[in-house]
Formats: sequence, structure tokens, C-alpha cells
Amino acid sequence: RAAGSLPLSIIIVGVGNADFSAMEALDGDAAEEGGAGVLRNAAGQQSPRDIVQFVPFNQFANNPSALAAEVLRELPPQL
Repeated sequence: RAAGSLPLSIIIVGVGNADFSAMEALDGDAAEEGGAGVLRNAAGQQSPRDIVQFVPFNQFANNPSALAAEVLRELPPQL
């Protein structure tokens, strides 16, 4: 079975000043914000749900509580 149909969530925290555009492209939230859109597999099939979430550490580096809140906000509501 494809990972998108399993009870799996991947949260990536980007640390440092690197270019994280590839990680942001994996995050399906980008589609909701006018970004790249929904992930598709090699056969062009749309992922059944958004399993990858990306949080940029630098945006929250001086506020650990806000970082924790953002990471938890990225968890699916079923949890």
C-alpha cells in the first residue's frame, strides 16, 4: 500500500539557513496557500492525504513554545 493511505505522518523541521524549497514542496499545505499543489506519485496519481509537514526552525528559533505549537499544529486532527 502507498504511504498516503497508511496512518503515517512525517514532520520535517528544517534547521539552518539552507534552501528548504524542496521540503516546502513536499508539504501539501503549500497547495492551500497557493503553492505547488498536491503530491503525485511516479504514475501521476494524487496522494490520498497530506502526510508530509515542514516547519522551518529559524522562524521559531527564539521562541521554543511557538516552535512546539507549530509542530503540534501540523499533526493531523485525527490524532
